[in-house]
Amino acid sequence: MKKLWFKRLLYAFVLVLLIVIGVFIWADNELNSVLGKSTKVVDVSSMIKPSKTIHIKNVNILSEDCSSFIKNQDVTLKDGVIIQIGKSQLQESSSEIIDGTNKFLIPGLVDSHVHLKESKNDLLLYLVNGVTYVREMAGSPLILDWRKSVQKKGIGPRMFITSPPIFSESGLAGYYYSWTMHSINYSNKDDAEKAIKAMSEQGYDAIKMYGFVNPEMFKTTIQTAKKYHIPVIGHIPLVNLETFYNSGQVEVAHIEEITIKTIDDFGKSIAKNPKEYLQFLKLRSVDIAKKMKANNISVTSTVWLCESFADQRFDLKSKLAAIELKYVNPKIIEGTPLYELGWLPGKNGYEYDGENNPEARKLSLTFWKIYAEAIHMMTKALVDNQVTIMAGTDANVATVVPGFSLHAELESLSKSGMTNTQAIYAATVAPGNWMKKKTGKIKIRYHSDLVLLAKNPLEDIKNTKAIEYVFFDKYRMDKIQIKTILKAIEKANNENRSIKIDEYL
Repeated sequence: MKKLWFKRLLYAFVLVLLIVIGVFIWADNELNSVLGKSTKVVDVSSMIKPSKTIHIKNVNILSEDCSSFIKNQDVTLKDGVIIQIGKSQLQESSSEIIDGTNKFLIPGLVDSHVHLKESKNDLLLYLVNGVTYVREMAGSPLILDWRKSVQKKGIGPRMFITSPPIFSESGLAGYYYSWTMHSINYSNKDDAEKAIKAMSEQGYDAIKMYGFVNPEMFKTTIQTAKKYHIPVIGHIPLVNLETFYNSGQVEVAHIEEITIKTIDDFGKSIAKNPKEYLQFLKLRSVDIAKKMKANNISVTSTVWLCESFADQRFDLKSKLAAIELKYVNPKIIEGTPLYELGWLPGKNGYEYDGENNPEARKLSLTFWKIYAEAIHMMTKALVDNQVTIMAGTDANVATVVPGFSLHAELESLSKSGMTNTQAIYAATVAPGNWMKKKTGKIKIRYHSDLVLLAKNPLEDIKNTKAIEYVFFDKYRMDKIQIKTILKAIEKANNENRSIKIDEYL
């Protein structure tokens, strides 16, 4: 009898164990599937060939401060570097000649906040949009490998890569976040030391702070990162702004992060007290901006995303129809039953999920409209007080299309109070200077990361989209090649699509 009872107990245990393992495998597969790895990677090696020397003749080039164009210049690129700038420069007989007459040459653009996930075709989406440098804000060993590949072959934007996001949970919660968020998790000094040392050795360019890190581990992270000469950037953790200013974190990943702190400080519903909050913010934002400037803390923008929240919440179909949805990796937009933060209706985490009555919906809509207005107000305060702002998009978050979204971000920055000069500076010179890399300026001995435009972007910021050529490393692509690459990405996406998107195109 005892043996029978033991066998039944053993069978039950094995059955439960198998169910648990099965659920774990299913959940892990769900989490991995939305990263986009299963979509076929487009091979452009036959479309794009290296050029030893390129001579761009008689072109208008953007000044280093982005304030004007210098007319009728020749620019020579050789082996991925700008070697000559000036009028009527001599050229090698073997040079490829590109006529820049009545065209406008700007530095390659930098998107300072992207999420590549495992969607490798996104590297091409950046290039065809003139984005020749990206800052990956939730890195992984895979992305580090991609960077090595780009450095070797040159087909892709240059990359600045942060670590996976930092969490400070212990026990089961720590394991859960490490699994579901692909995060680095530690809750004591010894583990922090080991983790940061390892990240430095792996080649990450910065430590990515996340918003739920407790004050003790925040302080420990800053101190340990200094030891390894690696900057800490990202979200504002669980500290107030006064503590944050002097913490040693050198950059905030979103203007939104600072704005949320003012909502917390206001202490009342901004939907029910919109005018009072905006008046509060008007005064508070100036003080915040001055302290950010005094402590040399830079900020990445992501303004367009915040503007999109109201539309995603209440008019998602129209928002999807307004973006370049067909080029987005289908597995990222589709979501899964477990992981619902896709982009489509029923999958989109920004969709309205409150009480289904007119008053509740009205309050929610008011909140998100005031939220966007607050983001604009905070942006203007930062601009007016000369805080370094770098244009970033949070690409691959819902409705933020890699590559295309940076042009939308520049328009949003312009609406927020930046001049066209300041907006272009935020996507070229500012991040180049911040990273201490030879990019972001048309300057001798700088990388030949450039974009040739048909129209003047200082007259209309939308003209950053009027791309004739993109130059990167030893390569260049023209409008025909750009169109061919986009068609190939669209085809690869359609072959891996489970949900039709025709109604949004």
